[in-house]
Amino acid sequence: MILVTFSMGNLVASGAVASGVCNFGSGVTWVSIAGPMQGSKAANLLEEKCASGGWGAALQGILGLIGYCPATPAYLNMKTQDTVNSGLYNSFLAAQNTRSKGVSKVLCGVKSSGLVSTDAVALSLVGQMAWNNDGTLHDGVVAFPSCSVGFGNFADDAEAGANYKASINHLDSSFRNGDGWWGADRKPVKWFECAL
Repeated sequence: MILVTFSMGNLVASGAVASGVCNFGSGVTWVSIAGPMQGSKAANLLEEKCASGGWGAALQGILGLIGYCPATPAYLNMKTQDTVNSGLYNSFLAAQNTRSKGVSKVLCGVKSSGLVSTDAVALSLVGQMAWNNDGTLHDGVVAFPSCSVGFGNFADDAEAGANYKASINHLDSSFRNGDGWWGADRKPVKWFECAL
């Protein structure tokens, strides 16, 4: 069986195993994609902007309509682990430990503009606001250190069969935009095929 966890799904699956709610048999191949295993500055930004109305009237209204504002507990529980209470901090550590023991392959995006898509501009903007051009590699939602925690052996070649450090954004990591036309570091679908 192949288990693919994307984004918050990584915390859900890891947390379920860490807390004893479930466990995985020996025949499971677990692929972790774009996991915010140390939380996400984008969640901190969401809380801040929803509370202050600082998105601007048009964007604030759109976020409210689609359910992002006010920020829900699910998003608030994804704030960076250095900004949460000790109970949630310890849950992050337990989830990281579980994932590092069970995952076979990891994909992390490192370019918020990603592939050419309608989502690229929005993720670039969120990434700029959340990380304030501090030099951290991120996919617009998850920082590379948060996604890669507990793992090494990252390559930027989709066919290398290693963990993948790809020049794609968070939504590109879900395979919804296919592969990029150029560059071995822009091919999440090809990586997935080669990783298994």
